[in-house]
Order: sequence, then C-alpha cells, then structure tokens
Amino acid sequence: MILFISFITIFHAGLYFVDEYILRKQRDVSQKEINSVLVDGLLFLSIVAMTIFTSYSKNLGYIYLVLSALSCISIVINEAFYPASLSCKERVIHALLYILHPLILYAFYSSWKMDFFNTNMTYWWLQLGYLVLGAKAITYHVIYWNFIHNK
Repeated sequence: MILFISFITIFHAGLYFVDEYILRKQRDVSQKEINSVLVDGLLFLSIVAMTIFTSYSKNLGYIYLVLSALSCISIVINEAFYPASLSCKERVIHALLYILHPLILYAFYSSWKMDFFNTNMTYWWLQLGYLVLGAKAITYHVIYWNFIHNK
C-alpha cells in the first residue's frame, strides 16, 4: 500500500508541475480559471493537512469524506473555466490529474485510517513534503497569475 500511495503521490506532483509551470504558461488564463484553481488547491490541501496533522476518528472521517466529495466536484466544475482551445497535451495531463485526484484522496484516507503516519515516519515525511510543495504551488499560483503575469 505504501508503494502505491507513494507512486501516485509523486506521479500527481510531477503532472501538476508540468501543468502549472509549463503548459499553463503557454496560453491565456482567465481570472475565473485562476480563482477556481486556487479554490481547488486550497480545498485539496486542507484535506491532505487533515490526514497529516490529526489522528483518525470517526467524526473526522465523515468530514474528510464530505470535503473529498466537494474536492472532486470542484475539479469537475473547474473544467468549465478552461478555454476550448486547450492543447492536446494539456487535456491529457488534466485527464490524468482527474483520475489521480480521487485515488490520492482514497490513499490519504486509507493511510490515515490505518495510522501509517505514526507507524512509518518515512512515509509521513513524503506526505509532508507533498503538502509543502502543494502550499508552495498555491503561493506561486496566487503571486504569478495575479501580480506577475501580464494579462
């Protein structure tokens, strides 16, 4: 299970890097898209943070499942803000990210419920690194697309 979770986490981070730092810069980005990606990212990172910094409980598990469902709905809604002229490469990257999104949410939930974070410190550091990279990506997204990028 740890290998599966580690693989999809690293694969997701790599795909997100290509999408955010390479492909998105090659096209115009609307303010609605900027805002929707920010909402998606903050919701997703709050879910990840919950699994890293809290112990599993039944009540928190319900909150996790509700937030995960909202996160999945949010990425589908986000699709409405992308231009019709997306490149084939970007569409493929998005499709892979959409497939990985619920898998990562499930993996984090499973590892949280099975207490991987307390029993496998290496795995906890990997997930913490993933959270830090996600926070960095959100910060970059806000600064670059709102203040640096010429609209």
